[in-house]
Amino acid sequence: GKSMKRLSRLSRGHRSWLATCPRPRYLSNKRKDVGSPYTDLQSTRQKDRTERPEKQKAALSSSGEPQGTQLPTRRQLWQLFLLSAVPFVGFGFADNFIMIVAGDAIDNSIGLRLGLSTLAAAGLGNLISDVCGIGLGEVVERYSMRLGLKDPKLTPEQYTLRKTRWVKSLACILGISLGCVLGMIPLLFLDDHKLYFFSKEEEALYEALFLKNNVPPLAFFNLIRKGKWKTAEPGDVIVNAGQRFDKVLLIRTGVAVAYFNDKEVYLYHGQQTDCKVPSNRPRRGCVIGGTALVDQSVARSVYKNKVIAEEEMHYMEWTLNDLKSAMEEDKHIRAAIFSILYRNLITGLRIEKKIKKQPSSAYSQIMEKREEYVSVLEAVLADGIVHPAERELVERFKEKHAITRDIHNM
Repeated sequence: GKSMKRLSRLSRGHRSWLATCPRPRYLSNKRKDVGSPYTDLQSTRQKDRTERPEKQKAALSSSGEPQGTQLPTRRQLWQLFLLSAVPFVGFGFADNFIMIVAGDAIDNSIGLRLGLSTLAAAGLGNLISDVCGIGLGEVVERYSMRLGLKDPKLTPEQYTLRKTRWVKSLACILGISLGCVLGMIPLLFLDDHKLYFFSKEEEALYEALFLKNNVPPLAFFNLIRKGKWKTAEPGDVIVNAGQRFDKVLLIRTGVAVAYFNDKEVYLYHGQQTDCKVPSNRPRRGCVIGGTALVDQSVARSVYKNKVIAEEEMHYMEWTLNDLKSAMEEDKHIRAAIFSILYRNLITGLRIEKKIKKQPSSAYSQIMEKREEYVSVLEAVLADGIVHPAERELVERFKEKHAITRDIHNM
């Protein structure tokens, strides 16, 4: 309404001019006439898009670096290399040195008491090394600057160059590698603690028989490495009768039976199978051939019994000379072996006493006769001289109690 009032106020000439004047044409987005401002604007934008990458490529040199940035000189690159490599030599040296020393100390102290593996001790040593590295970072950098290393004085644009970044990365890699190698120097002065690497079965054997006698882990390792682990199936012959037996066997698991003239005399058993052995069977513990360690004449004579595995056995085998040398080298090993033999003897005697209290069997009667016969022989041989009357006494005793040659040789 206001616009109509405004037009009515115009003069008649103005109204006639407005009627004859052409109306302006407005272009829509869909209409693109050639030569119009819209098409000119669109063509300008497309031209800029195609020319921009070309301008950027033209701004780069043939090596892919910006043309306006001055390349660093060889002297500057060498200074950058030393400035970057030397601190990392210190970092690598401190990290490896502390890790090895701390890990070795943990492995020999806490590791042995808590049963930690070597890798666990190394991990704890690495933890200590990393914690120390936090405080040593500034110290290493401070001492590196005291070496007189010069700053290459590169601009921020030069630090972004590909060549500069390659030199810096290579310096860091070589520096920390050299430092880690130098940090392994403690290995030249430490014992080879690979000796303490025990299998689970060796650890169980150590804890069951040798730890009680305060045997050091290194001494136990030397003892184990002088022997061989062996396995016997049920029915396998462990020791043949009538042959010299110059070995000592320590049974870990399983049961073996000793036979004399196809008759069971006693059995041997491992530590873990002690509870499974019937109480009415005589036993001799876990060591086969241990008597030769005490009596040299036994080692020179033939073995009278035949030992056969009754169930699957796993045992350690030493030659008699190797075991004796190990006992001579370390007094703890010597005490441990004799302690094992003593305990086996005491346990065997207690079991035999219990068996004797039971109704006597043919075997027990033979053993009783043998013990009485041995007592008579010990009394006759006490003075080292055998008189004819004593010899006659022994012969009468043999006839009265039916002491055969087999019983005499038992």
